[in-house]
Amino acid sequence: MSSIARSSKPKFHHDSGARPNEEVGRGPLSTSFRNAPKIAINGRFLTQKLVGVQRFATETTKALDRLLGDPAYAALRGNIEIVAPRAAQAFDLEYIPVRRCGFLRGYAWEQIEFPLHSAGSLRLNLCILGPVAVRRQIVVFHDATVRAMPDTFSWKFRAVYNTLMPMLMRSDCVAAVSDFSRHEIGKYYGADIARMPVCHEGGDHILAAPADRSVLERIGAAGRPYFLGVGVFSSNKNMKLALDAFLQSGLDDTLLVLTGSPDPHSAIYSAVVSDKRVRLAGYVTDAQLRALYENALALVFPSTYEGFGLPPLEAMQAGCPVVISPQPALVEVGGNAVLKCAMHDVAGLTDLMRQLHGDATLRARLKTAGLERAGRFTWKRTAQTLLDLCLEVAASRRA
Repeated sequence: MSSIARSSKPKFHHDSGARPNEEVGRGPLSTSFRNAPKIAINGRFLTQKLVGVQRFATETTKALDRLLGDPAYAALRGNIEIVAPRAAQAFDLEYIPVRRCGFLRGYAWEQIEFPLHSAGSLRLNLCILGPVAVRRQIVVFHDATVRAMPDTFSWKFRAVYNTLMPMLMRSDCVAAVSDFSRHEIGKYYGADIARMPVCHEGGDHILAAPADRSVLERIGAAGRPYFLGVGVFSSNKNMKLALDAFLQSGLDDTLLVLTGSPDPHSAIYSAVVSDKRVRLAGYVTDAQLRALYENALALVFPSTYEGFGLPPLEAMQAGCPVVISPQPALVEVGGNAVLKCAMHDVAGLTDLMRQLHGDATLRARLKTAGLERAGRFTWKRTAQTLLDLCLEVAASRRA
């Protein structure tokens, strides 16, 4: 597929994404703000639920705001705002204001009113989509799931994304949240991946609130060993493998705890609700999820497709051992700090569960390695990377 990226686009420093961004950001631009641009963050995410890409936008914006509290970034105060629809929820930050505007909603607001009300500013779009008529902008792509797994989306959703995403490749900068996603976007949308920087996500938000152990009491898991599955009724999470492996493990004293809204149409629903060793936690808050991570034998996450893989990173940050599939984005995040099992290997996963159940030394080793690995992925680094990209785009425009 031929590249649709313009040859005149700015050239950005590119790291392969095999390792997280360095502690102090991506380079010297972090402390050089002469002629810094006005930046308008696309605030449509403030009208949506806090899931997936909305989590990325929320935590990145919070980290940008904290960054402005650092004297080294003080010169940028007053240069960054969130431009959002009138229906945007409250989002109180110290340095970044929310400006509500327009009368439209959803895609219409994003395509028509956001560019009008952010005229003169560099737009920062954190949730995949942005105004297609604008080139002076940064767009963060999270995955190519619409093309890679089309059957998991409605035809309307596919139509919107398959129309807008190729057009957004004309933006001054398209970034990806992982090296895997960078290559997927190149594969499915013809993007020039040599010009596509990587800005990894962070996992430290899971420690923002104290652990809420009430969820353990609610599902009858307090004081009992259990494995944890997150987002279980999404088809790509491959929880049938985890369920089958657990049921074959013979660990009768152990539970399998699953989070996510129950889906009666799911292929695993009947098995989940019929076995008393499987506990459905449903929707959980961050504080409850932290408690689940901190007390689990391990997170079992054999996903077939991820753009980044936030749950394993959250788990490592909370000191929870992790088992993943060898899906490239998950390996990029977990490195050698996690255990791996093939996506369809029930016997192999059963064996790993038995090992984790009976070997406290193994769990302690994974906890230590996971904490070290997770420390490399922070929202501060995500914010520094994106801020540096904003400055690079602005500098290239002036050149």
